[in-house]
Amino acid sequence: MIDMTSQDIEGIISGPRRTAQELPWWACGGLRFGCLGCGRCCRGASGGIFMRPCEERCIAAALCLTAEQLRSRFETSRWRFPSLKETGCGRCVMNGDDGRCRVYTCRPVECRTWPFWPELLESPQAWQAAARRCPGMDSGPLWSPRRIAVVLAAHEDYVKKLSREWGKEVR
Repeated sequence: MIDMTSQDIEGIISGPRRTAQELPWWACGGLRFGCLGCGRCCRGASGGIFMRPCEERCIAAALCLTAEQLRSRFETSRWRFPSLKETGCGRCVMNGDDGRCRVYTCRPVECRTWPFWPELLESPQAWQAAARRCPGMDSGPLWSPRRIAVVLAAHEDYVKKLSREWGKEVR
């Protein structure tokens, strides 16, 4: 995903001279997550699934479309950045009838980093609220704090790249 040294990762987790009380709540024991492939993360509450231009091209190619065809059929501009459309019930247009992603191999980084998003890692309560919808959260393999920090950093870097590549500021 991204190349980081162990020193970089340690800085993400603990920062300069941080005490145990200042560490993220998940930094002491990590978190359990194992994707079950249920597709629940792809449907439900409305929200943007953003794409960088390179992801847009990759998804278009996977669907045998041009980028312009992808935009007209499957994208919305109602969010700050181009996003995959949703059906009326909040289901991503790439979530097939079988509950599987139609473009799984080239899904956006935003999808790849679920559930290690900043808003879900903000507090145990935010994590638990999401876990009520996702059966893979709090089960499966234990993700170490370092591994979580790498995924979180990739997600945060992704948001910066979106802003730069689409020429819009991050809020």
